Amino acid sequence: MDTIKGKYAPLFDFLRNQTERIVTVKFEEIEKIICNKLPTSAYKHRAWWGNTRSGTYVQSAAWIEANFRVEDVIFGEEVIFQKTSSQLLTKKRYKNTRKKKIPPTKEII
Repeated sequence: MDTIKGKYAPLFDFLRNQTERIVTVKFEEIEKIICNKLPTSAYKHRAWWGNTRSGTYVQSAAWIEANFRVEDVIFGEEVIFQKTSSQLLTKKRYKNTRKKKIPPTKEII
């Protein structure tokens, strides 16, 4: 995806322009970037900062599409983003794409 629309589009643009592998951004900086206050849930719940593309978590598209993941959150203070490969989208999707090991079958003689 080349662009993100909506409230978190400025965060996408900000992250997409970063050259560092690790980017730490204060909550107040994110609010300045998006020209809006983060919701209360961003201050209280780790799930809000999840690395998933679920339709209910539109904010995560901003960092995922910019090829970043949230590595850590210090609530009310800062978020640590880490640049990722474009192939590694989310841990959940990665787990779903791993091949299961099939135990060898025993021969019956």
